[in-house]
Amino acid sequence: MLNAKTTLSLLLTFIFFVSCQNTQHLPNKNSPNLHLFTQNVMTIDYRILIGHQIDKRQKVTIQKIINQTFKEIDATYNKWNPESEISKLNKLKANETAQLSSQLHAFFLRIDHLVNISNGLFDPTIEPLQHLWKDKLVSGSIPTLDEIDAIKPSLGWDKIDFKNGVFSKKDDRTQLDFGGIAKGLAVDLLLENLNKAKFDNVLVEWGGEMRASGEHPDHRPWNIYIRKLGNPNPDDAIAIINLNNQAIATSGDYFQNWTVQSGDGKITTYTHIFNPKTLQPILVQKDSIASASLLADDCVTADALAKVLMLFESENEAREWIHGVQKIIPNLSYWIYIIPA
Repeated sequence: MLNAKTTLSLLLTFIFFVSCQNTQHLPNKNSPNLHLFTQNVMTIDYRILIGHQIDKRQKVTIQKIINQTFKEIDATYNKWNPESEISKLNKLKANETAQLSSQLHAFFLRIDHLVNISNGLFDPTIEPLQHLWKDKLVSGSIPTLDEIDAIKPSLGWDKIDFKNGVFSKKDDRTQLDFGGIAKGLAVDLLLENLNKAKFDNVLVEWGGEMRASGEHPDHRPWNIYIRKLGNPNPDDAIAIINLNNQAIATSGDYFQNWTVQSGDGKITTYTHIFNPKTLQPILVQKDSIASASLLADDCVTADALAKVLMLFESENEAREWIHGVQKIIPNLSYWIYIIPA
């Protein structure tokens, strides 16, 4: 029996947590220097607050920057666009080469750092694994060990090479998928492109991931609040967070999952988050990590490391790992939420 879920688990009504849908900005509607830009792109609404006094010409400029940034994301990083640079790399045969654009090469270097500090727990080459599992899960089954073993040679960041900006891969089947950090990447690019155009006081949100620069026009940090599930009232917020040129991202087991019933009647709930070490999706279980949020200097880092936190079987293991990462990247804060037994 299959039951695919894309909404919040009912169990989460008993806990408070940070989620992409539960992190909100707190604009002061009375501020004449606070300007909101919002639109739906790739099925997700973006919200961008500019904390400057701007004229009509600057508004047009800002919208052009936003539109151009999303075009860049689609043309370079979007695996669903068959003409994107990533799609073309995925179509290469083993040992064929392609020159990377300067943007993608720089991004690969960032990813390489995240793969290394996570000891491979963050791995954008797991697309074949995700494809195998999801094809099975939507039909109410799971892959066999032989099916998983068959795709192992295509998995792993070490299966690609991009030295000097020249890309190649060792296996035809190796596929890159940056969907796990796509929102964080978009948030970073939007904010950085606006900053380059001298718009310094900016808060960007897309799909719940956020990054801020400068300050609110009231001469204070940008504030976001973590709300209680089902309660959008900021007066009842769990916490108010000041974003001082920082980003926040969240990963959770409630965004998409599938329940599969075995022949003996046992029901197992699988999530959309995959562990590159075990080659399996993580399970929704009591006492497992339900949500992890991470505050960092950029949203790609926050997005990637929040997802890694979800992979640990216990809160203690997750905390031990992130404390080690904080020695490498000191400006990290995190929140982990558990469904109690």
